[in-house]
Amino acid sequence: MRPITDDADATPAPFDPDDHVARLRAQIDAAKARRAGYRAQAAETVARGGPERPTEEELGIIKTDDTVGRIAADASQEIRSRLSRLTSRFGRRGKK
Repeated sequence: MRPITDDADATPAPFDPDDHVARLRAQIDAAKARRAGYRAQAAETVARGGPERPTEEELGIIKTDDTVGRIAADASQEIRSRLSRLTSRFGRRGKK
């Protein structure tokens, strides 16, 4: 039986501190650039007077004309309409 070995027996590249420092500096520079962008956005927001308020539609607020008085008026109109149709039907039958 052969012993189990790892196929990746290649020796790792030697550690280069200059490359490591260069990568860290690049990460720091990227973080500073993001921070500068965030600060610019914040300054624009302050210049506008604060963040934009979401619209009532975005908040899910729906305004309708469904007051109790309006609903009662619609219901009474519907009842009158149906009674009118019923009386006209029965009125025709009685006249024949």
